[in-house]
Amino acid sequence: MSSEKKRIGVCPLLQIVLNAIFFVGIQTIFAPCAPHEDGTWATCHWAGEALLGIAAVMLVMSLLHLLPLRTGMKEGLVFAMIPVSFLIIVLPGRLIPLCMMETMRCHVIMQPAVTVIAVLNIVLSAVYLWQHRKEEHG
Repeated sequence: MSSEKKRIGVCPLLQIVLNAIFFVGIQTIFAPCAPHEDGTWATCHWAGEALLGIAAVMLVMSLLHLLPLRTGMKEGLVFAMIPVSFLIIVLPGRLIPLCMMETMRCHVIMQPAVTVIAVLNIVLSAVYLWQHRKEEHG
């Protein structure tokens, strides 16, 4: 059991913090543009809604490391974070269009912030997998 606790490690704990920041941030600091004066939403609103759902999934996936799961399941969760992180990178501005003006909040705050979070998730996942493989093979 102590070896299982040891395997939680720093990377999954950092991912929990990172994805909590992502989940709270996409609703507050990193949120896309506000509604128009007539009450309609810009297209970036839908990117923000999609990112909120992805942030919730990423947070749950990172929190599952706290449960006493088999090592293979934890590796699977970490592997799954990599393609989801790539989705985070391509979703705003590529898969879902953002506002036309490059100076809008969605371009200046949301898109760069979620890109940095996604890249950090990929790096932490890769480091976790590398460390885990290194421990397995001595």
